[in-house]
Amino acid sequence: MKDKATEKAIAQLRAYCRRKHLALSTERTYTHWLRRYCRAIPKMPRSLSSRQRVERFLSSLAHSQVSASTQNQAFNAILCFYRNVLDVDLGNISALRARDHKRVRYAPTKAETEALLDAVRDTHNYPTRLIVHLLYGCGLRVSEALNIRVNNLALDRRELSVRDSKTDDRVVQIPACVAGEIRQQIEHARIMWTRDQQSEVPVALPHRLAVKYPSACRAWGWYWLFPAHKTCKHPRTGQTVRYRCHESNVQRCVRSAAKDLGLAGLITPHCLRHAYATHMLADGSNIRDVQASLGHKSLETTMVYLHPHTVNAGNPLDRILKIGHSGHQKTAFNGTLINHQKPFETPTKAGNTPNRVHGSLIPADGTLIGQSAMRAKNTA
Repeated sequence: MKDKATEKAIAQLRAYCRRKHLALSTERTYTHWLRRYCRAIPKMPRSLSSRQRVERFLSSLAHSQVSASTQNQAFNAILCFYRNVLDVDLGNISALRARDHKRVRYAPTKAETEALLDAVRDTHNYPTRLIVHLLYGCGLRVSEALNIRVNNLALDRRELSVRDSKTDDRVVQIPACVAGEIRQQIEHARIMWTRDQQSEVPVALPHRLAVKYPSACRAWGWYWLFPAHKTCKHPRTGQTVRYRCHESNVQRCVRSAAKDLGLAGLITPHCLRHAYATHMLADGSNIRDVQASLGHKSLETTMVYLHPHTVNAGNPLDRILKIGHSGHQKTAFNGTLINHQKPFETPTKAGNTPNRVHGSLIPADGTLIGQSAMRAKNTA
C-alpha cells in the first residue's frame, strides 16, 4: 500500500520540476530518489533532524559502494525537495562521501572507429547507421541526434542547429558524406508526416510550445527527422503523439557491431563523441573550435580529451638495454641480440676508449683526462 505522505511529497516535487521545465528524465530521477529516501526514514530514529536523516541516508549509499555520481544524484534530488518544495535550508551536509575515481575517458582509435562505422547496420527499420555516423561526424550525444527536427537542418549550408541539449543551443557542421542520406531520410519523414496529417496525430513538442502555438504540433518544420514507427501516450499530458526513435535502437546497433569486431563492452554510442573530440584535437584542430562543437561551457572540460602521448617520452628500460654503461652489447629477454649504438660519440685518438664519465675520456692507461687537458694534449 502506498504511503499518502510519500505520494504527496512526490507529487509536489513533480509539480516543481514541470514548473521549472526540467527534463522528463530529471523528473523521473528526482522522484525515484525521493521515494527511496522516504522509504528509509521510518527505519531511522525519530529524534534525528532532517539534516541528520539526509546525512545517514547518503552515508548508507556510500557504504553500499555506489559511485560518486550516483550519490551526488541522490543528494541533488533530496536537496531540491527540501530547498524548493519545503523551503527548508539543510545547512552543511557532512555525510560519508563515495570515493570519486578520476578515469581517463575511453575513445576508440581511428582504426576501431572506421571498422565500427563499416560494421553498423540499420536496426528495426530505423536508420541507425546514419545516426551513428552523425554521432561521430558531429560530436553529438545520442539524445541530440535523435531530437533533430526538420527545421534544425540547413543542408544548403551543411549546418545543424543542436537544440534540446544539456547546454545552450549550438550550430555544428554536417559532414558532406552524409548529406545525401539525410535528404533521403527527410523524404521518408515527409511520408510519415503526411500520414499523420491525415490521421490528425500531432508531434510531441518541448515544454509549453504546443499551448503557445497550437498549430505547431502539425507543422512540417517541427516534425522529427527520425520519427518512431508507432504513436505513444505523452507521459505528462496523456495525449497520443508521434515521438522520435528511442535510444535503445542506437545502443543495440552499436553493441551488435562492437561484438562482431571483438570490442564488446568497450564501445558505446557516447564513446563516438569522445572519439570525435580526441581525433579532432590529435589532427591539430583548435581547441576552442572543438569546445564550441561539443557545447562545453568550460574549456577544462574539453581539455580532458588532450591525451598525453607517453610513447614520445620513451622508456628507461629500452634505453638501458640498448645503451648500457659497460659498453657491451645487450641481449633481450628472448636471447636476441640488440644492436648497440653509441649516441653522441665523438672521434677519439688511438689509445682512448670512448667511455664517457662526466664529459671526460678514459685513456688506455686508466688515467682520467679532463676536456681542457685533452684539448691541450691534442694541440701539442
